[in-house]
Amino acid sequence: MESFEYFNDFKSDEFKNIFTEYYLGEGITLSKDTKVFDEIENSSKKHGTKCIVCKKSNKIFGFILFRIVKLCDEKHFFKYNFGYIEELYVAENARNNHVASRLIEQFESYLKQNGIKAIVLTAEEKVYDFYKKQGFEEDNSMSCKNKLKCFTKKI
Repeated sequence: MESFEYFNDFKSDEFKNIFTEYYLGEGITLSKDTKVFDEIENSSKKHGTKCIVCKKSNKIFGFILFRIVKLCDEKHFFKYNFGYIEELYVAENARNNHVASRLIEQFESYLKQNGIKAIVLTAEEKVYDFYKKQGFEEDNSMSCKNKLKCFTKKI
């Protein structure tokens, strides 16, 4: 039976293993002395990056890294908060079991509990259909430095 939990031990071996696997899937090999886990931990402290993991038998096989982004105009007249998905990954041997969908559901629940009503993410073409099935819509009103398409969802 899978369990979902909030997770913040970004330097633990179990998180390093799944994150390294995620990077390998993207064609990136992490060296033993990589600082990426320090960067994730620093982002957690500085930007509020959070993580929900999916575990089975005490092993992480999926995660969603996210944060709340607060936008406001220069005079602070209006404020708009949204959830931003930084990374979403499910181990290859656990795919097609709706784990990614359930991670998004957990994330949405967290956002609703915190009064957040929208999600933004950027995505590569290979996952467009997945996000569209989750209720996300392409949003051409935004552009991203990384040149990926932006998707939004109201919750």
